[in-house]
Amino acid sequence: MARDPAFLQKLVERSPDLPTLPVVLVRVQQALADPRVSAARIGDILHEDQALTAKTLKLVNSAYYGFPQKINSVTRAIVILGFSKVREVLLTASVFEAFRKDGDGSAFDATGFWMHSLGTAVASQAVARHLRMPSADEAFVAGLLHDLGKVVLAQHLKPEFQQVAALTSQEGILMVRAEERVMGVNHTAIGRWLVERWNFPPGLVAPIRFHHQPALAREHRELVHAVHLGDILARALELGNGGDGRIPEIDPTVWHQNNLSLAALDRCMGETLEGFRKSGAFVDLIQGKAA
Repeated sequence: MARDPAFLQKLVERSPDLPTLPVVLVRVQQALADPRVSAARIGDILHEDQALTAKTLKLVNSAYYGFPQKINSVTRAIVILGFSKVREVLLTASVFEAFRKDGDGSAFDATGFWMHSLGTAVASQAVARHLRMPSADEAFVAGLLHDLGKVVLAQHLKPEFQQVAALTSQEGILMVRAEERVMGVNHTAIGRWLVERWNFPPGLVAPIRFHHQPALAREHRELVHAVHLGDILARALELGNGGDGRIPEIDPTVWHQNNLSLAALDRCMGETLEGFRKSGAFVDLIQGKAA
């Protein structure tokens, strides 16, 4: 018998078995809350975690960002790319590391999951740029994290995950619908509980919670819309494995409020494919390759 939603929420919010973010990343996020913080100060904090620093520099120097000269220090990366983009890279490296282990050894395709998450991140950023949203960097991170609830389900709620996977396969339905039938909640709620435990800002919580129900979002709707579309585009382009092999419909609210067109979606898909082709350094982290 599946556990009730209240039990699941307490488990996610309080379980000592769930991953935590690196202490250094937490300190960086706290420091960035001060508008007077310097690039040198952030660099000093990061240097306390050499592994995270190495991963950050590998991503910063990747083809995805396309900087013509090699960046040898985090401080220089901040000066050149800005706090927002470096924070994006730090979160990416940290989350990959936190959830790198496989789910249950069979039904959960961890590599496919993260490839889909990466595809959604690239697509969400492409959408944000097309719609001229000021938060394109946040769209990447939000897209990357949008399905975190699924990996929590696969790694820490294995009986429920097995039921969800079986129902998804047997009836050919979206995973989110199978989750609701098995648990009474879906991965968007589980992901929200986790990132709130991590003290993530509301701007990143909202897309995780509402990317399947964007019309319900009352705040940070631009980011929610970007991730809603990014998820669909990544599925349409078959980037990774979203868990069910289906493509959700675009919410009419998102379509009309953003004056979307098929031509606009085609352009975003082209930009997504181009960005994904340049994301080899991210793929290396997904596959656990050394920095």
